[in-house]
Amino acid sequence: MSVDHEKYKALYEYQKDQFESESGRFNRLEDKAVKYLTSITVAVSAYVLLVRWCADKIIPPSGVLNWLVVISIVFTIVSMASSWSFIFRSIKLQDLMKMPVGEEVSELFHNNERATVYLSLSKRYAEAAKEKESQYNLKLKNVRKGYSEIVFSGWCFLISISLIFANVWLEG
Repeated sequence: MSVDHEKYKALYEYQKDQFESESGRFNRLEDKAVKYLTSITVAVSAYVLLVRWCADKIIPPSGVLNWLVVISIVFTIVSMASSWSFIFRSIKLQDLMKMPVGEEVSELFHNNERATVYLSLSKRYAEAAKEKESQYNLKLKNVRKGYSEIVFSGWCFLISISLIFANVWLEG
């Protein structure tokens, strides 16, 4: 009975494409997380400069508006730290499954028929793609939480800035 090498080759190419697709998704999500991290870092830096500028006007808080400013600053800093935390967790170094190289692959090619080689490699690509998808889902969970925290931080930031400028203007 003849072995249909083309069928196994097609399976191998399909699994390889799935692995490359998962790798692409993973890399795009990683890039997005880095962009979020950059954005929140710039926002934190600008916010710290603003808070340092107005600190002598609001510390120690003396009135209701000063207390609202201080509370909004605390909420903003905590929410920014939380978003930073989620984004950092999403970009942490991970052990990724990769395709085997070296002697193991040489032995596989040397000791087996072409169909068996295709089948073996396609199974490894399938395992690697499944592992990559699992890691992608963990990363996605943290990026989504980080994004939600960034949105909340943005609102805290706007409220805090408004209160700071209102306080400076009223005491000006």
